Amino acid sequence: MARASKKDHIIEQATGLFLEQGFKGTSIDLVVTTCGVSKPTVYKHFPDKTILIGAVMAHWLQGRVQPLASDWSLTDVWHHLCQHWWSPEPMHMYRLVISEGWRFPKAAEAFWTEFDAAWWAQADAWQAQQSDIEAAGLQLRLQAELWRQLVPQSVK
Repeated sequence: MARASKKDHIIEQATGLFLEQGFKGTSIDLVVTTCGVSKPTVYKHFPDKTILIGAVMAHWLQGRVQPLASDWSLTDVWHHLCQHWWSPEPMHMYRLVISEGWRFPKAAEAFWTEFDAAWWAQADAWQAQQSDIEAAGLQLRLQAELWRQLVPQSVK
């Protein structure tokens, strides 16, 4: 098995740091320490932190939105959404983008269009093929669940 490139290694390690520490809390020095590479190596691939988080976001977004089958029941769809949309890592990414996306607008925009909007489009497409599910009611249930997942347990 081929070893990942240093660039890929930095992206993978930085993803966890950004999700745990936030954008402001993730310094290049922390990335260097976590990755076990030199600062010039990080800067060679990522001249600044916004470029790094852009690469992190592009990598993170790959294959994230999983299609909903038209023949699935609402229970099947809900289970799928819980596994892929509302799972802990995407919720951490939502929180990061909501709280600090203004610091990395291009990466944040990619999140909103390629992840959030894509999931809503999947849900809309599935619902449009169902004769027994009212669109507005489904949208409200999906919004409520998304916000329920976003609110930390300590706030509830």
